[in-house]
Amino acid sequence: MFSVVLRTIIMYVIIIFVMRIMGKKNLGEFQPSDLVSTIMISNLTSVVIEEPHLPLAYSISAIIIIMSLEVFSAVISRKSKNFSKITQGQSMILIQNGVINQHTMKNLRFSVDDVLEALRSKDIFYLEEACLAIVETNGAVNIYKDPNANTNIEKNTIPALPVIIDGKIIYRNINTLNVTNEMIYAILKKKNIVTDNILLMTMDGAQKYNITVKEVV
Repeated sequence: MFSVVLRTIIMYVIIIFVMRIMGKKNLGEFQPSDLVSTIMISNLTSVVIEEPHLPLAYSISAIIIIMSLEVFSAVISRKSKNFSKITQGQSMILIQNGVINQHTMKNLRFSVDDVLEALRSKDIFYLEEACLAIVETNGAVNIYKDPNANTNIEKNTIPALPVIIDGKIIYRNINTLNVTNEMIYAILKKKNIVTDNILLMTMDGAQKYNITVKEVV
């Protein structure tokens, strides 16, 4: 029992020391390499505490090696953009001037729901409001909102909701907006667009709509 307590205290002190040297903040700011290092250190710590018969020095040595690699990687990343792109990736434009970059969606394996969720997290319901949306290397989506966007946001108006996602009609939202299938199909017929070719169609309570057609990416 004393051995487990002692090992836990030692590893606790070492991990604090290592994380201070690595300069990590919160989990949401982790780059891929940061997350890998943290997971490996966590596993090594668990093993050395749960298996008292294993030499403590082995785990400590492995943790120091991981710390050294992480610090070395950070130094090289600051000096080499190519190395930084390999280890940390690079930010990518997801939306520009209200238009979804479908190539970025494919590369990042984002779904339409992921894009809409990112917008809603910033209180944005209209694509037109998103002047620029950038996916950072840690996965966070930062959005610059267009203050001059022409939308129908009013107290008594339902904001834009998705009525078609990836060629499929979202019936619950159609009911919320009090529109019918016939109304949707009439709009598509007027635009000469078939449902299967639509990536996203949104509509608000005033029946203002926005259509994003699928691209070959």
